[in-house]
Amino acid sequence: MQVDDAVTTAGGADRLIVLGPLELRLDDREALAAGVRASLTVREFQVLESLAERPDRVISRELIYARVWGGSMPHRDRAVDVHVRRLRAKLEQAAPSWKFIHTHFGIGYRLAPEESGGVA
Repeated sequence: MQVDDAVTTAGGADRLIVLGPLELRLDDREALAAGVRASLTVREFQVLESLAERPDRVISRELIYARVWGGSMPHRDRAVDVHVRRLRAKLEQAAPSWKFIHTHFGIGYRLAPEESGGVA
């Protein structure tokens, strides 16, 4: 699956980002993984949106923090990691055969849906 087939719409239509089996309905603040709604908090959705705006690219923890919480990330702050862990669990619960968020140790996170061979 290639993530560069990302579909986005804007203008008069609802804003939508589609990355493989992942669909983000920005105006409704709703995420669907393989057609199943993932129940996300506001912050979790904001983290996912930040990653989805630059699919298949590594986004630093500091940039995610700045976009979601505003300002500079405090030293040793784990808010981004905690939210990514929860977000990952919710997306993979909705679509067990997919892996959505990849960790790049010491750098950040990358959103690139890939089939993981999990139970469907």
